[in-house]
Amino acid sequence: MRFLVYRTSQGATSADPPCRGAVRGAESPAWPGEYQWFVELKSLDDLLAFLRNNGGGLGLFAPEADEEHPAIEIFDDDEEE
Repeated sequence: MRFLVYRTSQGATSADPPCRGAVRGAESPAWPGEYQWFVELKSLDDLLAFLRNNGGGLGLFAPEADEEHPAIEIFDDDEEE
């Protein structure tokens, strides 16, 4: 399954990949030079490995009416509280 992936600190589009293995999608029309990023995860085991490899904190969101893919938000562990 293909997921949109992004980091809390970068937002839904960014110039840099949010994680290792992310594949760049189309350029954002609203933010030139920034892109959506995607990962392909085939199983629950893949999702758990992705969780472990990316800091242990993720949000998983179903696609909304105008979206094609579910989204994974990587919660940055260096966020100020």
